[in-house]
Amino acid sequence: MNVWIGTSGYSYPDWVGSFYPLGTRSGQMLSYYCRAFPLVELNFTFYRPPTPAQLARLAENTPDKFQFIVKLPRSLSHEQRTDDLAAFRDAVAELQQRKQLMGLLCQMPQSAHYEKKSLRWLQILSAELSDMRLAVELRHRSWQREDLPQWMAEHRLDLVSVDVPDVPTLFPRGWVQSSRRAYVRLHSRRADNWYGGDKKRYDYNYSDAELNEWIDRMNAAQEQTEETLVLFNNCQHGQAVANARRLRELITERTALPVVPPFAEPPPLQRSLFDYDTWSG
Repeated sequence: MNVWIGTSGYSYPDWVGSFYPLGTRSGQMLSYYCRAFPLVELNFTFYRPPTPAQLARLAENTPDKFQFIVKLPRSLSHEQRTDDLAAFRDAVAELQQRKQLMGLLCQMPQSAHYEKKSLRWLQILSAELSDMRLAVELRHRSWQREDLPQWMAEHRLDLVSVDVPDVPTLFPRGWVQSSRRAYVRLHSRRADNWYGGDKKRYDYNYSDAELNEWIDRMNAAQEQTEETLVLFNNCQHGQAVANARRLRELITERTALPVVPPFAEPPPLQRSLFDYDTWSG
């Protein structure tokens, strides 16, 4: 089982100095990021559908084997509109033909409950996009059902595992899987900040103990898993980068699981508050 580790997005000004060298401009960030990680989730596509030219430019700044996961626009995941489907598919095909598309991510809103309307929409998305490897992250607890993994498997959808706080209405933290690919997204465990906006919601630094919980689950799921994708979304203050690097270290120290290395030369060491040799968790 190969383990792919990366972050949700890469273009964050507050990563300059802690991860990116001082003076790094936004247009230089992706090529530097590729020296540390083998894949990335694209977040900007949630706010506006990408164009083929945009995705082509990104791919041209990466090694040939570097992989992208493209988040569906909110017009598809939240508003459930069909008018953006064809254009979105055409844009993402730019990465697919370059063999740099790891998959797509549909992050459903918490307002989308387990009900006929939501199920019908996932069926539509599956029919249009499942050949591009569509994963679905659910937010509302009503989706916590024993039959959900099987339903997702039947519709060729990868079910996303989440690391979230213990909030009664949220889809719960823990390992779930509907295919031979496991997909894990780590957000935060701070319940008091979850509804305080994105900057507060994703401001969290995972401890070794919390990361080891996921390593234990990876080990337990080896027989039914071909690959595991682990993406850190706690992107405030460079915490996602520090936690992703630390997870890679812990997996190497504790297990024989192969972690996919970056496809470019590693960056020079950047000293910061979150360097894991001084990090207290």
